[in-house]
Amino acid sequence: MVASISAATMNQYSCTYRLWYEYCKRKQIQVFQADVTQVLEFLQEILNTSNLNYGSMNSHRSAISLIAADGLGSHPLMKRFMRGVTRKRPANPRYKFTWDPQIVLSTLAELPEGNLKSLSHKLVTLLLLVTGGRLQTISLIRVSNIHREQSKLQIMITDPVKTSFSSKDQPFLNLPFFTENPNICPASAVIQYIEATKEIRNNEDFLFLTYMKPHKRATKQSLSRWVKQTLTWAGIDTSVFKPHSTRHSSTSAVRRGGLSVEAICKTATFAKFYDRPLQSTDGFANTLLSMEKT
Repeated sequence: MVASISAATMNQYSCTYRLWYEYCKRKQIQVFQADVTQVLEFLQEILNTSNLNYGSMNSHRSAISLIAADGLGSHPLMKRFMRGVTRKRPANPRYKFTWDPQIVLSTLAELPEGNLKSLSHKLVTLLLLVTGGRLQTISLIRVSNIHREQSKLQIMITDPVKTSFSSKDQPFLNLPFFTENPNICPASAVIQYIEATKEIRNNEDFLFLTYMKPHKRATKQSLSRWVKQTLTWAGIDTSVFKPHSTRHSSTSAVRRGGLSVEAICKTATFAKFYDRPLQSTDGFANTLLSMEKT
């Protein structure tokens, strides 16, 4: 049962279990034998004492369903309750507007050469923008999975990601050689980074390494800090926009640039959460990078 859940999801559920344990202790309820009414009263208490939206409430429901009686999560009363939560606290996109990726691309093009820190910040931010991918996906790039073609690099992500299912293909990244502006060419940046880290790699297969000694695999949290710093350099308000906002920015930009929703969906989850207006495949990357000239 536990093996079916990712470590990130289990960490997310730990908050629910702590609240549930305290609630059961206070109400003298058996933690693993609660009925649907008791669980609904628990969820209602959370709803009444917080501003959580549907997504967070559904996470609580999922966590309790995992340890409660069979069928609790799909019980008719539970379904009705969650429909009510949808109407009362609908899930809304984090951002109602986004920033122009060309501002960041211009900053990346001007970063100093020969500096591993600058190169690291540049590469991770550039990859997020030109793939429209999640930070988790970028953090799982392995050098052994990078294959060079005539006009691009192809990268297969073989480690499990958030969207990994037996019926769904793993992420596959296409990075074009953008000859119009080599300073923001994603494929060239990857090759340059591999060469720059060759002497300190010590057989580490994951692409990103920490630029401070001892050089080891950079975690997703480290990459997130690098992206935040890069956005700050570009003048983006990071008190409002988090590193994940690169996904909103790039997908919204290529949509404005004329790329079809179908093409965007093949590269990144689009839907209503990523097509944001500006504040006051190969096609995805090339559309984004080419917009700099407009």
